[in-house]
Amino acid sequence: MDFRLISPVACICLFPLLFIVTANVAGFEVSLDTNPPAVEFGDSLEVICRTTCPDPTVTVEYKPGIHSNRTNGTGWFTDYIPSVQEWDFTVPCSVICKSDHFKLKEAKKVVTVYNRELNITSPPEVLEINKTYSLECTGPRVYPNNKLILTWLRGSEIVQSNSTGEPGSPDEDNRLQNVFSFTASTSDDRQEYTCLAEVDLGSNTTKPIANSSVTLQTYYFPDPPRILDQGPIEVKQEVTLTCEVPNVYPAEKMRVRWSQQGGELNSVTTTNSNTVQATTVWVPQEIGLMEVVCTADFEEYPSVPAKNDSVYIAVYAFSAPEIQVPCTFEGNLVNITCSVFNVSGELELRLKNRTDILVNESSNTGLTIYHPVDAQAKLDGQQYICEAELKLHSKTTPIVKQQNATLRVLYKPRNTTITMSVNNKTVSGSPVSVSKGDEVIMTCDSNANPSATFEWEDPSNANNVETDPPEVLRIPHATSEHHGIYKCTATNRYGTEERDMDLRVGAGIVEAVIGILVFIVVVLPVALLLYWYCTVHKSGRYVVQNNLLISDGIELAENVPLNNVSNNCE
Repeated sequence: MDFRLISPVACICLFPLLFIVTANVAGFEVSLDTNPPAVEFGDSLEVICRTTCPDPTVTVEYKPGIHSNRTNGTGWFTDYIPSVQEWDFTVPCSVICKSDHFKLKEAKKVVTVYNRELNITSPPEVLEINKTYSLECTGPRVYPNNKLILTWLRGSEIVQSNSTGEPGSPDEDNRLQNVFSFTASTSDDRQEYTCLAEVDLGSNTTKPIANSSVTLQTYYFPDPPRILDQGPIEVKQEVTLTCEVPNVYPAEKMRVRWSQQGGELNSVTTTNSNTVQATTVWVPQEIGLMEVVCTADFEEYPSVPAKNDSVYIAVYAFSAPEIQVPCTFEGNLVNITCSVFNVSGELELRLKNRTDILVNESSNTGLTIYHPVDAQAKLDGQQYICEAELKLHSKTTPIVKQQNATLRVLYKPRNTTITMSVNNKTVSGSPVSVSKGDEVIMTCDSNANPSATFEWEDPSNANNVETDPPEVLRIPHATSEHHGIYKCTATNRYGTEERDMDLRVGAGIVEAVIGILVFIVVVLPVALLLYWYCTVHKSGRYVVQNNLLISDGIELAENVPLNNVSNNCE
């Protein structure tokens, strides 16, 4: 807590002020001044009495025990008092004026006497936010009491002033108090509060005589830390534990520590806004329920109690299960083995085919289970799961570990097929007819384990035929030489299988167009001419010999022999 005394001169620059008491009486005047206008107990004081009377007789009567050094002149005198030792210090000044028929006039003043004993009741070392506290200031001794003003300042802002209207008794040390109550907030953290004591000099003028300041510190720590990771941990396995403390102020001053079995663990603390997290890497060395503790406190504020959270974490021994699925030939009987070792606790071991449980047994130690399988080609690629479940504390979720394996069944090629496309369109069946110039692609596929290799036999002896990759045979432009039977042979080390495809290559578009043109130009005109002649000129039968039309008339019989014809032309 920060306390200090500030000089009044440093607080307020006070010009010398002369308190003047003037008695106005007809004929002449009497005035009384003191310097300073208010005096600290034990300090010196000047008393100055003045009059307008030309031939005065001046009398000043102090309380017994007060001694002064006097100097005087025409119409004035000054008393110097080296040390004021009385709280009740009244100064009377009496003047008898001879020229005014020996009239008597007086001036009187009660001098304010004070000391600088200002006390602040120390607040707690650190204040909890949202709680109400009081700052108590006890002022110095001042007489008259009503001349003292006590003020609380928050920084330079006045928050509360206090004074009393009673002058009190000079023989009683009744100190004025100013108690300021407030609710602590974050804005009060590192905020300076000052109690200022002043004496009232009149005419709205004050003189600072003492002050004392205190700098507050605040905090907010409503919730204990909470451990986020509470799950079971495998022995000798590294795990990261996290502890979180929310709603903290000032978060940067929060210290969060991890400990286990009385020993502190190395941790890393991070701050995000008003939340503090601490992480530690822990490697448990023993099995069983292990207590870990997270403690949070403000190291700089010993008066703020620390808070902690602890959990018991189940530490277990549990190695991953092992599964063995042998690679075998079709038709063999094999055992699928599921094993687990190094277990502490109630163990259940299951061998599964997808979600179907094939074998299920329990133990408190290691365990091995088996499942026989008749290896068939259809089981190739079948997945089996070895699943181990360790049951720990009743309130802890069981630990489950799995290992998967795939059954591999070896067999020779089967179900070999040729999928065929012509000009990028898939066709089916055999034979397949294509035209000259078509692009033909044959793809050979076979089910085999291990995978089959492929070889082609084609009637063109690989003339203008591509086989890359080997299972694909491509004919960029089909010709008559590609007409015939194509054979694909699928092979692995356990056997072979063959498939055939009959490819028939017909006339191409050019040949078809030429044939149509020949028909239109040659054959069709001849047929039309024959029809016209038979219809118009003569009924009967004619034959064409050597591209000549011969009738069966008598006049031509001796020159051109007739074939066997009828007498009808249809």
